[in-house]
Amino acid sequence: DRLRFSMYIDSHVHLRDFNQKYKETVKHGLEVARDSGVDAVFDMPNTSPSIVIRDLVVDRLKLAKDAGVDEVFYGIYMGLTGDSEQVKKAVNIYREFPQVVGMKLYAGHSVGNLGVINLEDQHTVYKTLSEEGYEGVLAVHAEKESELNPNIWQSYNPISHCHARPEKAEIESVKDQIILARHYGFKGKMHIAHISSPTAVELVQSIKNSLDISCGVCPHHFIYDWQRMASENGVLWKMNPPLRSPKARKRMLDYLRTGEIDWIETDHAPHTL
Repeated sequence: DRLRFSMYIDSHVHLRDFNQKYKETVKHGLEVARDSGVDAVFDMPNTSPSIVIRDLVVDRLKLAKDAGVDEVFYGIYMGLTGDSEQVKKAVNIYREFPQVVGMKLYAGHSVGNLGVINLEDQHTVYKTLSEEGYEGVLAVHAEKESELNPNIWQSYNPISHCHARPEKAEIESVKDQIILARHYGFKGKMHIAHISSPTAVELVQSIKNSLDISCGVCPHHFIYDWQRMASENGVLWKMNPPLRSPKARKRMLDYLRTGEIDWIETDHAPHTL
């Protein structure tokens, strides 16, 4: 027990590789984790190609094994789609491989092509997971597509990204996930990844007595605010979900301090310049 509680786990990384090995390789990411004192990393599935089938899980785990960084446990999330058969197979893969630590649902598009943006398809995901008796982790990228405003994004005005993906998109998506989980009697653990809205944190807290749910925050969402995007090279602070207002940033730090936020995750995700 003492060893277990002394572990440092980064539950949210994107180690690229496959067709994006020019950004980073699994080997490099594991080496950085080891050198940073991290004992385990959980890799996300929006790679190129996306990790939605067994063969790609096998390929990914081979990359980790061949990296030779035995000091760091390499876990991976299965990506989910709106296809019930794919979800069923994902559950079987989760049960087959101990390194598959859970499922990832992109309730809005981010990087890659794994967005399950239609509410009907999200219904399919929850219904199928419940029917299959899935009791593991379901990590969710919660940004509701209908609340995004991509047309107002202007590359020469980087802070516009923060308004193109407002807090409301996260809040409404978290509401959707809670409703769906309760409707289908979801028996697993829901995790709202990279939560950035104080109101979304409050929603998660309000439902904890009746739903197994947690949330994680990234360091950038409680250290920095959207004023960074108004500075020189502000576009380099562009991320999903975006940096929030100074007021929201402060509240996120307060919620982390008082325990309303369950853990810190990095969302380590290399890009080229």
